[in-house]
Amino acid sequence: MTRRSNTAFELLILGSSSAIPSDSRHPSAQILNIRDRLFLIDCGEGTQNRLWAHRVRWNRMSHILISHLHGDHVFGLPGLLTSLSHLQRTQPLTIAGPLGIKNFVDNIFSHSRTHLSYNLTFMELDSEVEGMVWDDGLIRVRWFPLNHRIPTVGYRFDVEETYRKLKIEKVSSFPIPVNRYRDIQEGKPVSDSGGNIYQADELSDLIHYHKSYAYCSDTRYFESVLENIKGVSVLYHETTYLEELSLKANETGHSTALQAAMIAKKAGVGKLITGHYSSRYDDLMPILQECHSVFPETILGTEGLRLEI
Repeated sequence: MTRRSNTAFELLILGSSSAIPSDSRHPSAQILNIRDRLFLIDCGEGTQNRLWAHRVRWNRMSHILISHLHGDHVFGLPGLLTSLSHLQRTQPLTIAGPLGIKNFVDNIFSHSRTHLSYNLTFMELDSEVEGMVWDDGLIRVRWFPLNHRIPTVGYRFDVEETYRKLKIEKVSSFPIPVNRYRDIQEGKPVSDSGGNIYQADELSDLIHYHKSYAYCSDTRYFESVLENIKGVSVLYHETTYLEELSLKANETGHSTALQAAMIAKKAGVGKLITGHYSSRYDDLMPILQECHSVFPETILGTEGLRLEI
């Protein structure tokens, strides 16, 4: 058990469009900030411009997680990787995605004779199974299968820890040196200036923190996903079409707003974020309303949305 040093767990939507962007909507990309470790999720065309616009600190990006190799989710990747090199990045970077992601990057860099200033590590994921991308004891990132026209994966992020929160009014009422507060947070007994001893349980509360986020990119209505996203704090699930186009959604490997809301309800998630909107929809309110008819805790995922998980 450690002291809690940084509580950030924030999502930033960089792009919410499907294949064809518009003046106000950009291809798929999101940044997830977990304790100042940045995970870029998908990298549609122009993602690096969106990162500049939102003043994202690129040097803290440790992983780029690609859901699948359709262009609106990956065409921004070569440019972003090259710009990171121009900025003299030296830290290694991990790119995870379905089979083919390494070949995609390697071929472009071979033909353009691009050489990076940092090392790339590729994790090619089997889109038929689930598995672990990252686990440092605090942050766990897993992938799981989705049901699209080409191999596609979703991602789940869990942050879990147990820590002590000081009962600050009680602690400060005793002549305990401030430099001993850290010992309390580490569960150790402390003494005051008079030699009286206090147990950590008297002066702090034991807190169990667990928050989670799941990213379901392009996918048909797919109930097999429920086990992988069950109970997450926040779920992003694509809502390319309204229910009136459910046949088209199924044919193209996508979901309707109603279907996404049904998944969110069945999985028992805390909140649903919509996205990957067809360019036919200038007004997104009908998508939100359709979701609300099944799952009221729905938020429109639009460019610039910041949400604390």
